Amino acid sequence: MNRAQAKAALVRLAVAAERVLGRVVMVVVVIRGRRRPLVLPFIGHGSTERVRIGARVAMGHPDAVTEDDLAPGPRSRRQVLLASLSRFFTIELPGARVAISTPAGVRHVRADVEGYVDAVVEQPGLEPGWHEAELTLEAGTAARAKVLVVDPRADVALVSDVDDTILETGLTRGLAFLRATLLTETADRAPLPGSAALYRALVAPPSGVCRPVFYVSTSPWNLHGTLLEFIALRAFPLGPLLLTDWGPGHGNLFRIGAREHKTGLITRILDEHPGLGLVLVGDTGQLDPEIYAAVAEARPDRIRAIYVRRPPGRTLRRDAEVRALAERVTALGVPMLAVDDSTEIAEHAASIGLLDPAEIPAIRAETTDGRRGPFSVGLPRA
Repeated sequence: MNRAQAKAALVRLAVAAERVLGRVVMVVVVIRGRRRPLVLPFIGHGSTERVRIGARVAMGHPDAVTEDDLAPGPRSRRQVLLASLSRFFTIELPGARVAISTPAGVRHVRADVEGYVDAVVEQPGLEPGWHEAELTLEAGTAARAKVLVVDPRADVALVSDVDDTILETGLTRGLAFLRATLLTETADRAPLPGSAALYRALVAPPSGVCRPVFYVSTSPWNLHGTLLEFIALRAFPLGPLLLTDWGPGHGNLFRIGAREHKTGLITRILDEHPGLGLVLVGDTGQLDPEIYAAVAEARPDRIRAIYVRRPPGRTLRRDAEVRALAERVTALGVPMLAVDDSTEIAEHAASIGLLDPAEIPAIRAETTDGRRGPFSVGLPRA
């Protein structure tokens, strides 16, 4: 047995063990009446012809709150930890039937082996902007998913990483990442200074046609609600969060690799919206520079600019690697910059017509002051 065969066998064993454990736990919680089936919708997106709608079907507490019910209030560190851990210990319902209701009618789909729903719904004639779809389980539980229909007149979409790009997580520093993820309230999570003002300026050009934003991250789907809350609280523009599944499956023991995940999603955005150029924003802490550079080399006519933040603790070697990538990509006519703050991005974006120069002072002030940006309660409404 070679290494690839051994890995495949180990993945199959891990998947089988996870499913057996999940079934045992599900029987226990159902008997005790502690949970009931829930459909947990993700933000959908698409064009005026078709939309992609996603969700996860899992067992949830009958009195579980949704993002719409979130209310501020102090909690102990133990309460925060338990709430954080509960997001990762889910009991998915593979094969659950879900009815997706849109103005075009009702479509019935089944959740996959991990409880996920990923459906493309033909919806000709949709108006650009925000819409809603209703997702209903056979058991009667229902939820509404927000769906963004991209305006065909939009010239650019913003594609952004999350960790250490808009949200300080210390992803490259293990203990700092765990502390931020498990022990910190969403309201206390710090955005990168100036990033919210920058993103609002990038998606609201002088033409008046709103540009979409896609948050593409290797964070797990378990954090969808938490990240959505952060985006709302810190007044970032609302957009689809395209995350990944953590756990054994799809040929991997832990999760799909960052390169495969992000490249696949960015390519899909390009294919689904052929009229959009992309502005890619990430950080140099992991593989964003390599991923974005590869996309630019494959589709140089579609990438308007690449900006990667330099996080604290980077090495001279890493700076040199990113500089070489930037030189290679810039030679193709795609500007690629490694930056230290949001003001640098704003000034360059304004110089190439991606951002209204009048927005720069507000971005500079928020960046310089290190403010966390406007604080709003509740989610953005359609």
